[in-house]
Amino acid sequence: WLQLLDSSAATPNMSKIPWDSADGNGKWSKQPNLKCLAVDNTELPPPKAIILDGEPVIGTAANYIGLYRLAEGKLVNGRPCYRHAERPTHWVAYNGTSAWNAQSEASLGQSRGWMQLLDSSCHTPDVSLLSWETADGAGKWDKKPNLKCREADPSTMPPASALVLSGATEAKAQDCLGLYRLIKGYEVNGRPCWRSVRRSDRWIAFNGENAWNAQSEASLGQKRGWLQLLDSNVSTPDLSKTQWEAWDGSNWVRQDACTCVSVDTAQLPPPPLIELAGPPIAGNAGACLGSYRLADRDVNGRPAFQKTDREDRWLAFNGDNAWNAQSAASLGEKKGWIQLLDSVPTPDQSSIGWEAWIESKWQAQPRLQC
Repeated sequence: WLQLLDSSAATPNMSKIPWDSADGNGKWSKQPNLKCLAVDNTELPPPKAIILDGEPVIGTAANYIGLYRLAEGKLVNGRPCYRHAERPTHWVAYNGTSAWNAQSEASLGQSRGWMQLLDSSCHTPDVSLLSWETADGAGKWDKKPNLKCREADPSTMPPASALVLSGATEAKAQDCLGLYRLIKGYEVNGRPCWRSVRRSDRWIAFNGENAWNAQSEASLGQKRGWLQLLDSNVSTPDLSKTQWEAWDGSNWVRQDACTCVSVDTAQLPPPPLIELAGPPIAGNAGACLGSYRLADRDVNGRPAFQKTDREDRWLAFNGDNAWNAQSAASLGEKKGWIQLLDSVPTPDQSSIGWEAWIESKWQAQPRLQC
C-alpha cells in the first residue's frame, strides 16, 4: 500500500524521494509530505520476549540462558525488566548505573548477577550491539563475544502462569474480570486455559476456531461467553493486540479499555491443593507422592502443604534454596526425601526438575511433577 522507489538508499529513512500510496485500483499517488524517519529506540515499546543465547556457558551463569518474558507494568531503575520463562526467580534488569544484569530476584536492580551487559545507553538489552560477560563466581568476568540478547518470538514462550483481565464495562463481562491462574497440564481445544482466582466457574479459553473467550465453566471451549478476543493467531491471549469485545445481551460491543496481561506469579494466592505425581519411587521418597492440602501456617515465610493421607508428611520451603517433601520433624529444614531446587513462591510454579533421595544420593526424577 506504500512504496518508496529508491533502491540507492541503504535504509528507507535515508532517502529524500517522496513515497507513493496505492488507491486499491492499481494507481499510485505521490505523497510529498509522507516521510520515513529514524527515531530514538526509547520510543519503541519493549519486546514481549527476549532470549539470551549464542555460545555455551558453564557454572551458575548457565541457568540464566534462555527465554525471558516482559514483566508487564513493572520497571526496575526506570527501565523494563524480564523474568525467565522457566525459572521465575531469574531476571534480566538494569542496575541503574552502568549495566544490564542477569541476576536472582534477591539481587534485582543491584549491580550484581551472573551475567552483565556493560551498556547503559540501551533502553532494552536486545538493541545493544555489545557482547555479554559471565561471572566465574570468584570475582572475575569472562567476555563472551557470541553471547547476545535478542528479541524473541513470544509464541515460543510457555504460557503465562497468571493473567489479569481488566477494563470491561458491560455488567456480565465485569463478572469475568480479575486474576486467572494457568491450569497446568490441561488444554481446551489444544491451547492452554486459565481459571479465575475469584470465581472458580469463570475461565479464559480458546473456542477452537476464531476467538478466546472469558466464559462460564458450563460453556468451556464453546463459542460462548461474556468477553471475546477475535484473534486465533496468538498462542495465548496476553500476546494479542486485538481489542476485546463484550456481549451486552444483543450484540458484541468493543471494549477499548479491556486488556489481558501476564502478571507476576507472586500475585497468585497459593493453591488449596497440589499433587506430587509421577512413577513409583522406592523407599521414603515414594511415601511422599500424592496430594497435599494448603496448611493454615507458613514455613520460612512461604505457604506450606500437608499430605492429605499422612499428617507427618509436608511439602515446605527450606528458607534458602529449595522446596522439600519431608517429615513433620524436619519441617522447614534442609532435609527431606524429595527436593525442588527452586525458590519459587509455591512449588507448582516451577519448571525445574525434582530430585529424590535414593541410595544415599540425590537422583533426578524427570517425570515427577507438582
